[in-house]
Amino acid sequence: MRRHASTTMIKQTPGTIYLAEQRGLVETSEFRRYSTFNFGPYAHEHKTPFGNLCVVNEETLGGGQHLEYTVEQASYIILIPIIGEVTAATIAGSATVGVEQLQLLTVPANTTVQLTNPYETELVTFLQLWVRAEWPIQEISSYISDFQLTAIEKQLFPIVPSTNSKISLALPFAVSIGRFAGRQEVVYQLENQASFFAFVLAGAFEAQGRLLQEKDGLALWNTKEVELEALSNNALLVVIELNKQLTTPHFT
Repeated sequence: MRRHASTTMIKQTPGTIYLAEQRGLVETSEFRRYSTFNFGPYAHEHKTPFGNLCVVNEETLGGGQHLEYTVEQASYIILIPIIGEVTAATIAGSATVGVEQLQLLTVPANTTVQLTNPYETELVTFLQLWVRAEWPIQEISSYISDFQLTAIEKQLFPIVPSTNSKISLALPFAVSIGRFAGRQEVVYQLENQASFFAFVLAGAFEAQGRLLQEKDGLALWNTKEVELEALSNNALLVVIELNKQLTTPHFT
């Protein structure tokens, strides 16, 4: 068996682990998609959205290939390239982001989004997250955040804070990323009434007494903090903190 409980005495927090090997797989000659939650043809009774976080996909596109989606409900789309670059296009325009960047799109209901591999022959891989908006979004907006690997060492660095100078109103979530050496620890503090979702991009972690390996996801709720320890070198983690949605942000 793959999993063993930690012997560390940590207060148990309600949560769900989404194992990498249990993700939905859709694969063609043009692309490969691993879905943590139900998406497209993949449907499983235990893989429903975690609150408003409804999509966690690891996507790989062949050279020159593209994917096209119609986003039925007003949403925030977060793109984090892992290998190479990806171009996101809507009727409002397009932008290309690469490693050490993140793109945040806000889109109204029934928006068509096309994601393209700009390389002719090389594969690209990226993480795609969707957060449903509880209030209508009137127009498409785009925000690109740059970060350096040196800035995310030994900490969870906020690449999309819930508020910053580019956003005139508060976002209903925050995104952080961190890279750690083995046995490095960090405590993530949550805001009131927030919930926590982590996705392991590389390596292994222990999170609140739970073992997470590469491409595993973890959802936690009813907690004010999460204790994390890296179990391998160059362990890379993405965290999204989901807050109550109060209003729709606009980007400047």
